[in-house]
Amino acid sequence: MKKQLIINIVTQMEAGGAQKAAVQVCEGLIQRGYTSEVWFLYKKRDTYVNRPHIRWLCDGRPKTVYDFILLCIKLYHWLRNAKPSGVITYTHYANVIGQTVAYLAGIPYRMATQRNPSWSYPVIARWLDRLLGTIGIYTSNIFVSHSVADSFQSYPNIYKNRSRVVLNGLSKPRTECTKLAARTKFGLPVDRIIVTNIGRLAAQKNQQLLIKAIGCIPNPNWYLVIAGDGELRCELEQMIHEYDCTDHVKLLGELSPEEIGDLLIASDIFALPSRFEAFGFATVEAMMMGLPVIASDLDVNHEIIGDAGIFLPTTDFQEWSDAIQSLANNEQERKRLGNLSLMNAKKYDLNQMIDEYIKHLFIK
Repeated sequence: MKKQLIINIVTQMEAGGAQKAAVQVCEGLIQRGYTSEVWFLYKKRDTYVNRPHIRWLCDGRPKTVYDFILLCIKLYHWLRNAKPSGVITYTHYANVIGQTVAYLAGIPYRMATQRNPSWSYPVIARWLDRLLGTIGIYTSNIFVSHSVADSFQSYPNIYKNRSRVVLNGLSKPRTECTKLAARTKFGLPVDRIIVTNIGRLAAQKNQQLLIKAIGCIPNPNWYLVIAGDGELRCELEQMIHEYDCTDHVKLLGELSPEEIGDLLIASDIFALPSRFEAFGFATVEAMMMGLPVIASDLDVNHEIIGDAGIFLPTTDFQEWSDAIQSLANNEQERKRLGNLSLMNAKKYDLNQMIDEYIKHLFIK
């Protein structure tokens, strides 16, 4: 009997939560006896190029209407040739493009996943998502957290009736490094508290606040590491020089998924100053590694982190500076919060998430 094929479609290839979710779902589906692939609409970075079951339609982001039309035609032909039983899409543009093309290609089961609050979507994407989910282009729809689901409360009932909350799940980051070896690998000081942030260098992630927080301390006993790449890299590099903290901050660039565990084992505190989040893959990975978390005071962060976190406003860098300095000076409190992180992270089970995805993808 031929195995059922399920295609996972993501907007762009880069290191990010949605991309990691798609790859892990693909691997989990294969373990369960399905055939599965991840298709990226375009390649932004080379993060997954050497992984099996990975394909991409374009080597770069479509720049013109003509490029966009060609991408859609190519996706249509790929789907028609592959004849998958189902398609799962990740991120709002993949939802809008992938679901529409899958419908036109005659794919019977089409599940979208909502990975950010609805209000954060670009206007056209938000309007199209609402329309497609209402008229049945999506046969099912997943919210990755209750906070994301709450942002869709004003949507039509027919849209919401097709939707379910399935919490993101993920596997614990792997590492074979000791703390000392990991710090040596990344060129980090061995005698200071390492505060780590992982995420795209983008306005949403608000890493500027962390640079200001460490820049206002003459001789901090902590060291800031930011892992990621993005459009704000030059701005952040300039800020580091302006705040005279080149000896206290390191931009590592984008890490491969296999390196995340090494960085987290090197770290003492995880910092998440994001202006908005849907879930926070890197946060849960940090919790799985037993790190205490200082996070922005968002509903979703309270939902995900629970009592393992310290929650602060997204605009007050002095408050962040004081909180990080205080936690850096309190080893007992770091251990207490770290133990709570380990406990709270247990509910983000990857196998349970994949089983729920299969169930809701093929729902009648």
